[in-house]
Amino acid sequence: MIGTELDGVAERQGVPVAGQACGTTVRFTPADLTRVRFGTAPAPLVEAVMGFAELRHQLKSTVGGEWADHARRTFPAAARPLLDLIPAAGPWPIFLDPATSDLREGLEIVTATPRSQLRDQLAGTWNRPGRPSTWLRALAGGDREALSLVARAIEAFYTACVAPIWPTIVAAFQQDVGMRVEVLAGRGLEGLFGALHADLTWQDGGLHRAARSLIRAGVPGEIWLDGRGLDIVPSVLWTGPPLFSVCPDGPCRSGLIYSASPAVQPEGAGEPRDLAALMGHTRAAVLRALRQPSSTAELAARLRISPPSASEHAAALRRADLVQTERRGRAVRHSLTPLGLSLLSGHVDGAGS
Repeated sequence: MIGTELDGVAERQGVPVAGQACGTTVRFTPADLTRVRFGTAPAPLVEAVMGFAELRHQLKSTVGGEWADHARRTFPAAARPLLDLIPAAGPWPIFLDPATSDLREGLEIVTATPRSQLRDQLAGTWNRPGRPSTWLRALAGGDREALSLVARAIEAFYTACVAPIWPTIVAAFQQDVGMRVEVLAGRGLEGLFGALHADLTWQDGGLHRAARSLIRAGVPGEIWLDGRGLDIVPSVLWTGPPLFSVCPDGPCRSGLIYSASPAVQPEGAGEPRDLAALMGHTRAAVLRALRQPSSTAELAARLRISPPSASEHAAALRRADLVQTERRGRAVRHSLTPLGLSLLSGHVDGAGS
C-alpha cells in the first residue's frame, strides 16, 4: 500500500540513512577513463536544486549574498513541495536534478523516474519525526500526479529565483571549466580531482570522497561506472562538498557535482589585512579581482554579484582613483590604477609622492 512505501525501505535496500558518515569511492574501468568529461553548459535543474539546498542548509552566502536575499523575497508558492523533499538538514533525493543543460529534458527525466528509485531515495532521505505527508507517500508509490507536482515545483523555483541570474551563472560556469581544463592538461585526472575539493582524492585507481555527513541519498560506499564514464559538473550556486549523482541504467550519465570557484585571487602576502574593514568585503573583492582587467559583466561573473552592483563598486573605486575605466564601443574595461595596485601591495604611503 502507498501508506507503507517509506516504511523500512532504507534498511532493506542498504541505502545509507540520514546523518551517517559515508566515505564513497568511484571505480573506473579503462573505458570509463576515456569517457570522463566536463559538462558543456550549466544544468538548470542542478542549479535550481543546489540553490534551494543552499538556502535550506543555510550554507555560505552565494553570489555575494544578493542572490540568496532575492530568492527568499521571490520564493514562489508553487515551489513549496520542495520543502518536503529538501530538508533543512540531512540528505535529499538524487532524482530531482539530472545534469542536463536543457530545462525541458531535465523536467521530463524527473517525471519519468521509476517507482523503485522514488521509493528507495525517499526512504533514504526521510529523517524527520512522524510519518511523511500523504502526497509524499503517494510520490514514493510512483504516483504520476505527485511526480508532476515535483517537476512544477522545481520549474517554479528555477523561473523565479535562478533564471534572472542565468547569464551570470553561464559566465561563471564557463570560467570555472576553462580553469579546470588547464589543470587537467597539466596535471591529469589525479591532479584535477585533488584541485576540485579537499575531500576528493585519487587512490588505488578510484576517486574517493572522504567520509562526512551524508547529504545525498542512495550513494553506496562503492560505485562502479560500468564503462559509461563520468560527467564533471560545476554548480555556481552550491558551496558545499562534492556530490555524486549515480545513474547506472537511466537516461543520464553518472555525475560529479562540485562547487564552482569564484576565481577571485586571494589576498597577497603584502596586502593590508584591514582592507575589507577599510572599504567593505565586496568592494575589497572587486579591487582584488581587478588585478586582472575585466569588463563589468566579467567582474560580476567572477564575484557572483549582479552587473549593476559590479558597476556601482567599480565607480566608487574609480572616484577614489583606485580603478580606471576605458570605454571600447559599447563595452567598458576596468583595471587598477597605480594607486590601486599600490594599495593591494601594501605600499600606499609612497604612491602619491
